[in-house]
Amino acid sequence: MNWRPIKTAPKDGSIFLACNTKPGFQKPACIYWDDGSKSFSIAGRWRTSFHEPAGVNRFTHWMPLPAAPVDDEQTPPSAAQAVAR
Repeated sequence: MNWRPIKTAPKDGSIFLACNTKPGFQKPACIYWDDGSKSFSIAGRWRTSFHEPAGVNRFTHWMPLPAAPVDDEQTPPSAAQAVAR
């Protein structure tokens, strides 16, 4: 995976890893685009995965998150199995 310009980041509510290239601001964070449809917040802003405002110019690049690990000893149930429980 490679870093991509923040202007190409998804604005569909999916969470991804973001970072700033400026020295002193390079701490990565998980963020998403909040269009205001699922909260009482101001629409059209980046938010951290903790639902806090992430700042307009704080991030310059992004990349997708890797897939979550799967426990080798315990295979997750299929959607049909989970509904049947």
